[in-house]
Amino acid sequence: MRAAPSASTPDRCFARSGWVSSASMSYSSSESSPATTELPTGRGRRAGARGPMRRRPARQGTAGRRPKREKKEAPVSAVSTFVSAVTDPASMLPVQLRSRAGSEPDRPFLQEVTGSHATYGATWEGARGWAEYLRGLGVARGCRVATVLPPSIDAAMIWIALGCLGAVEVPVNPELKGAFLEHVLDDAAPILCLARPEFVDHIRNTRPALPIHTVERGGWQHLPAATIEFDALPAPADIACVIYTSGSTGPAKGVILDWAQFATMADRIPLGPNDVTYNCHPMFHVTGRSPLVAMCATGGQVVFRERFSAKATMDDVREFGCTTATLLAPLLLALPPCADDPDNPLEAVFAGHNVALAAEFSQRFDVKCYDLYGSTEVGFPLVLSDPPDLDHMWCGRVRDGYRAQVVDENGRPAADGVAGELWIQPSDRLMIMVGYLNQPEVTERVLAGGWYRTGDIVIRHVDGNFEFCHRAGDTIRRLGENISTTAVEAVIDEHPQLVASAVIGVPDPIVGQEVLIVVEVAEGSALDEPALYEWMTIRLPKHALPKYLTLTGALPRTPTNKILKTGLLDTVDLARAWSPPARRR
Repeated sequence: MRAAPSASTPDRCFARSGWVSSASMSYSSSESSPATTELPTGRGRRAGARGPMRRRPARQGTAGRRPKREKKEAPVSAVSTFVSAVTDPASMLPVQLRSRAGSEPDRPFLQEVTGSHATYGATWEGARGWAEYLRGLGVARGCRVATVLPPSIDAAMIWIALGCLGAVEVPVNPELKGAFLEHVLDDAAPILCLARPEFVDHIRNTRPALPIHTVERGGWQHLPAATIEFDALPAPADIACVIYTSGSTGPAKGVILDWAQFATMADRIPLGPNDVTYNCHPMFHVTGRSPLVAMCATGGQVVFRERFSAKATMDDVREFGCTTATLLAPLLLALPPCADDPDNPLEAVFAGHNVALAAEFSQRFDVKCYDLYGSTEVGFPLVLSDPPDLDHMWCGRVRDGYRAQVVDENGRPAADGVAGELWIQPSDRLMIMVGYLNQPEVTERVLAGGWYRTGDIVIRHVDGNFEFCHRAGDTIRRLGENISTTAVEAVIDEHPQLVASAVIGVPDPIVGQEVLIVVEVAEGSALDEPALYEWMTIRLPKHALPKYLTLTGALPRTPTNKILKTGLLDTVDLARAWSPPARRR
């Protein structure tokens, strides 16, 4: 049983032992500022940031292009070797970074498409500089620090700096609004927030009392040379960050992740020192952080773009010689084909769950495509290399270090070919989440018996491949984001001219599912769709806004007066439903 926090522990600083009080979670572990401030400036560029980062020459045409390396295949290794590697203190990201900074200080590591770049040595010194700055703000072991930062060199350094201090980062989605943002900040209770200038007012308007410190682009280059020395670097069981889920079953839950879980993300596919990963995914998702772990483990490079752009992706890939990436393949396929599409350095791409579209992407861009099944809570226990066909939603096979079983509604193992809930068990407890912040009962329920209940309905086939069927709960998944229909309905139902609402997922070949909202308006109301949509835009995250919106005089109900969603989609004429002006996907 984890001990409760001591009375001397500040409300927003705590030791790991107090986070989740659950017997099933027990294992050993190590152990006020101005309202708004800006970083000191005036030291110029830091060592290791001079001169261009090594780039691979852009290839012109197809006749003389450099042959790609042999297609990468899924890793095969002994389970015991894998587990010992990911739980080895030397495999933790901050430890590996310090090691590479000592042995290969001038080796390129981080690059932004805007031009800023840092070697391994400069990255470590930048992390030390940030740690010294943060310690001066009162950040200490166990403190939670909110960050609102795009994928960038500073974001990477700050994560490592906080880890070296024993503090915990809580990355926040800048698109959260209203009750969604209030919930995250109340639940995490950070002692301060680090944010880009464009996000400062947004956070301040929600929580005026929260100290906010501005992080300018390239702030690491203006930090004084660090003199800080760390008592110890993060161990496998130490907390790396708290990442909030998309709230698929209600209000977002803070998932407590240790450094060992991130280490499991290093070898999902074979990578080497010559690999360059393209990363345009936000830092409030594990997908935005895993490239740092994978590349530091191999000596490779990470290229950051702050926000996804379908039009810019392949230009970036060619300019910086990116060999691997996690991409929104459907959005790239929506672009007009070009003769030079295959002329790119990509060798391995995580292309999404639609295997037919992944096959099309592979053919068009001449690249090996993979898929991953995973979640914030459990990492990525399944990898799909070669789908048996293009007619099913394949998840892949179980990776070394994990066990998977399909369980029926009675909690018994389901036979191959029979749908049931997917349960995942790691070979070592450190390989999955510590638990949910402030929710020990929920943690114990989803991890009872050492198995994580995913809430996903799947089928295991006799060849060992898993097929995804659907979520067990009332959830919409759009462009990789889980959307809790109950959370969205709770916000919409606050409108004074509405009686009730129903949020429904509409299948879409590009984004997975689009959002349909059907609302029952109060008698005599003059509310129309554009006005209601405008009201929603200031209360809902962008990914939860509807593509389809329709008003009705009465929603169908059960005998107990609950909204009856079953069959509701079939009663809506989507061609006649109101849609907002085209929004960027």
